[in-house]
Amino acid sequence: MLTSWAKIILGSLAYFPLFVVLLIKNLPLKWGLFAGTILFAFILLLSWSVLCSIRKFSGKPIKVKIDRDLNDQYVGFIVTYIVPFIGAVKTVNDIISMAILLLVIFSLYLSTSLFAVNPLLKLIFGYNLYLCTINNKDGILLSKENLKRNEELFLTAYCIDENSNIFIQHKNEGETT
Repeated sequence: MLTSWAKIILGSLAYFPLFVVLLIKNLPLKWGLFAGTILFAFILLLSWSVLCSIRKFSGKPIKVKIDRDLNDQYVGFIVTYIVPFIGAVKTVNDIISMAILLLVIFSLYLSTSLFAVNPLLKLIFGYNLYLCTINNKDGILLSKENLKRNEELFLTAYCIDENSNIFIQHKNEGETT
């Protein structure tokens, strides 16, 4: 299971495009791009290390039945990237208001099953998102495999959130039955 820090790191990866847009909107372009590039490299490295550590510590065999593909949820997540375009951040009041809004959004993201909906996990690392039954309980599976509806599998997966029954499976670690 992921620690709070690991969730924050992966959450930062999910919201990275939002941070870059805010930097570009509120700093001179050169500095916004520079800061965004440094931030991206840092968050990407931390995210990669979290994904590698998941693989080492929490693998267990699970029975999975795919109910449906949830990759369309990534598009819905993009709506949060629109937040900075609502208005200009010019005053201290604007900064405080934006910070409160982003804090609420980020807190909800980390404390719910939305945590699995991370568009950059799809774009950068290639994970697909599936609603499924895992060991006879509703759950979510992140997998690099292209799985089909009603497909049943026994595979090794790694629990990233027991409360929401969210698992991650790396490519070529499952067997179809």
